[in-house]
Amino acid sequence: MNITLKLGTYNFLKNQQTSADTLLKPLFDDKADHLLIKVLAESGQYRKKTGSVDESNRLFLLTYLKFNKDQAAIFDSKMYSDDFVINDRDSEIFQKNDNRLEYLIITTFPDESSLKNWRSFIKKQINTEIQRFSEEPFGFFLKEYEIS
Repeated sequence: MNITLKLGTYNFLKNQQTSADTLLKPLFDDKADHLLIKVLAESGQYRKKTGSVDESNRLFLLTYLKFNKDQAAIFDSKMYSDDFVINDRDSEIFQKNDNRLEYLIITTFPDESSLKNWRSFIKKQINTEIQRFSEEPFGFFLKEYEIS
């Protein structure tokens, strides 16, 4: 599966949504852009590497990571490991098609307290599993959404 992300107003994105797509609104900021996750059969910005989400959950956390080559190799090897805690959640891990150093993790949650706890935990987990092997910092971004 491949996906493409689009940011914009609700009305702009609603017209582009198909039945396979997911339209999300910002969870804690009413003025921020909505997010459309477009599912594409052939190509997209990101290609799925592993995982699956629970589609009945209404809350989403997007985690964006941009690594150097060494960090990406570490992350890539860990994502298939049974002891990588991120695999224990309802998460899908995607890799950017035109830059193999960029990853997107989409995780779903049934309630806000689970999302907030995971948000704190994933920061620590990524730092523990990746940052400890490299002195160089990496790009890291988190954003919460809910189904529109």
